[in-house]
Amino acid sequence: MRRLGDARIEALTLAIVDALAGEPKIRLRDRGAATRAVGTRLRRTFQIDPELDRRVRARIASLRRSVPEGSREWDVLYQQYLEELSRR
Repeated sequence: MRRLGDARIEALTLAIVDALAGEPKIRLRDRGAATRAVGTRLRRTFQIDPELDRRVRARIASLRRSVPEGSREWDVLYQQYLEELSRR
């Protein structure tokens, strides 16, 4: 996956939030919170080295219990393992 700079991620974030806000079936309660959430997810996706991402995901998958991707626990483990492996 390609790495993107902050300016491109910011532009994508705003475009996504604008598109969501324009959807009649979607109601954003807090546009600022939505922008932060989308930006955080995009940064996680597009600024992480693909090999490091693969290693983190493999480590989570190797756990004895199954942790569903997208769950709060998975996100916490991903961040924790990402920081650990990044330091090495």
